[in-house]
Order: sequence, then C-alpha cells, then structure tokens
Amino acid sequence: MENSNYKILAVDDNPKNLKVLAALLSPQSYQVDYAFSGPEAISILEAESYDLILLDIMMPGMDGYETCIRIKSMSQHNLVPVIFLTAKTDMASLNKAFTSGGVDYLTKPFSPEELLARVKTHLELKSSRQQLQEVNSWLEQKVEERTEALRSAHDELEKAYRSLQSLDKAKTDFLHMINHELRTPLNAILGFTNILQDEVESPEVKEHVEFIFHSSMRLEKFLAVVLQLTELIAMDKPLKKKPTSLGRMLEFCLNDYVGLTGKKGINTLLDPKLTDALIDGNEKLIRSCFLGVVENAIEYSPDGGEIRIKLVEGDGFKGCEITDQGPGFSEQAMKNLFSLFGLGGQHVDENVGLDLCLAKMIMDAHGGRVEVRNITEGGASVRMLFPE
Repeated sequence: MENSNYKILAVDDNPKNLKVLAALLSPQSYQVDYAFSGPEAISILEAESYDLILLDIMMPGMDGYETCIRIKSMSQHNLVPVIFLTAKTDMASLNKAFTSGGVDYLTKPFSPEELLARVKTHLELKSSRQQLQEVNSWLEQKVEERTEALRSAHDELEKAYRSLQSLDKAKTDFLHMINHELRTPLNAILGFTNILQDEVESPEVKEHVEFIFHSSMRLEKFLAVVLQLTELIAMDKPLKKKPTSLGRMLEFCLNDYVGLTGKKGINTLLDPKLTDALIDGNEKLIRSCFLGVVENAIEYSPDGGEIRIKLVEGDGFKGCEITDQGPGFSEQAMKNLFSLFGLGGQHVDENVGLDLCLAKMIMDAHGGRVEVRNITEGGASVRMLFPE
C-alpha cells in the first residue's frame, strides 16, 4: 500500500511539535491532519477515520491517557494504532500508556529515523490485520454459505430418509402379502396334484398332472429364493452367526436331494475333512446357499455321473468346492452368473439365474466369495469360500 493512501492524525498542544511532525511525515507522502487537544481530536475522529494516531501525553484538560481511552471506546477506531509521544520515561507512566490502549511510545526528543520506522511498522501491521480481517470475513461468509448448503442437503436427506422408511414399510408389507397370496394357492395346487397322481389312471393325464406338480414345485422354489434375495438386499442388521460345520451343512443338502441323485444314479463324494471344518456363519443362509449350488450340480450332471465336494482352505479363507461332470457353463452364462435373471445357458436358465445370485449375495454378507470355473476335462466347479 502506498504512503499516500495512509492517513495519520497528530495530536499535540504544542504547535512547534506538530510542525516537526509535519516536516518529517509530509515528505513521505503521508496524509497528515492535526489536532491541538484531546477534545478536538475526538471531534475530528467522529467524522473522519485514520490509519494511525500520534498522541502527546502531557496536554491540558484532557491528557493523552484519557484521550486514548475515549478513542478506543469508539467502535470505528478501537483498532487504530496509537503511538504516544512523551517526555516521561518512568515505568508507571509507560505502563499507563499501554493500559489506556497505546501500542507503542516515542520518548521526546526522538530521532526522525526512529519516528518514521515506528510509523511505518505500525501502519504495515494495521494493514496486515485489516487484510486478515477481510480474509476472515470472507471465510466466515463462505462457511456460512457452506453451512446453509449442508443444512439444505441435510433437510433433503431427512426427507429422502423418511420417504425410504415409508417405501421400506410398503415393500415389507407387499412381500408379506405376496408370500401369503402365492403360497396359499400353491399349497392347494401341490396338495391336489398329489391326490390326482394317486387317483388318475390314464398315463397321458398322469403325465399332465406330474408336469403341473413339478411346475408348482419350481414356482414354490422360485418364490422362496426371491424372498430370500429380497431379505438380503434389504438387510440392515449384522448377520447372526455361530460356528458351523461345513460337512454337516452339506450332508443336510445332499439328504434333501437323495431322491434325485438316486433316480439319476449319481455318486456323491463328500470329503471327510469337511466334518471338522468350522466356519462362522448363519446356518439358515448357508444352507440356502449350498442347496442351490448342489441342486444345479445334480440337475446338470449326466446319469451315472459323479459329484465331488472337497475342503478348500488357504489365503485366509476356508470353504468347499463342488464339482460336477455336466456340460459346464456357456460363455454367455459365465458373463451373467451373479446377475439377477441372468439368462444365458446351462446352470442358469432353469432357475432363472437366481441360485448363483443368491449364493453370491449370501457369501458377500459373510465377507466371503464365490468362484466359478469350467473344468477342461468336462464339468463345472463352484467354490464358496468363507473368511477364517
């Protein structure tokens, strides 16, 4: 900032002292005004603003101490630096000068160089403080704007959250209704087809009844898988887990399909090491996960084929690998294995892509993973790995 932009008020009852100040300050291009008393200085300051005040202490009537206190009580001038000009050098006088609001003092007689140096220093300090205040004001404004934006965003999030809560309740109510409305007629269809299978004698009609029965069973399974998928998607609570035997879970799954494996003459080989292999998981979900994968393996295994289930562990994971001798996954199927309704070939088209999608979601919920590959010699492999 150029000196010509700085305004200084010099206050002294001695005109000779003011002439000395004028002779020193004017050549430096400072704008200088003068006052011959404390009351005159106060009157000037009520109409004008200054960057620095040079104030004599020993003045009749209102001395420099009282004048400085009055100046500092004026809100528009309380940050203007005041340099006292004094012949007093005792500690009590100097302390009084500072306590009344002064920032510095010069002892009369003073050297011109010292005066100019002190003036320049305090003007630069005031300019820096003013710039800092402006930056702080700008920052406060930006903070206020940001706070208002965050407050507005928070209000919008609150509205969205309440809307989601409402939608979540509607979704839950809808799922309960769907579950009831579909299961009730399905149970009736399954019950009557069972009766019809025993009652009808015509092979052709019997075949039709059997088709209805299997279609109904498939629909029931589809409903169960969809409900489980939806429950997993909407789950906002940690899983209830406990130590679970992989071998025991897989034995339950194989027992559920013993009729199908017997009908196709499929040999199932369960690794005995799985019995002692424990993982931390939710038994209900793990069983659902294994059931879908085991059923796929059985469904696509050839008659008289073999299904191997072995223990897999390492790299901080433990789980099982289910291998069949079926046709394997098609190229298109491999791209959509874990997508909802990912149609695309063997192992996914019969169950509308839900079994492996469900298995993937269950493993994700456990912090695990699913690995799928085709075997070169024929067949497919599905690994389900849980964190140890």
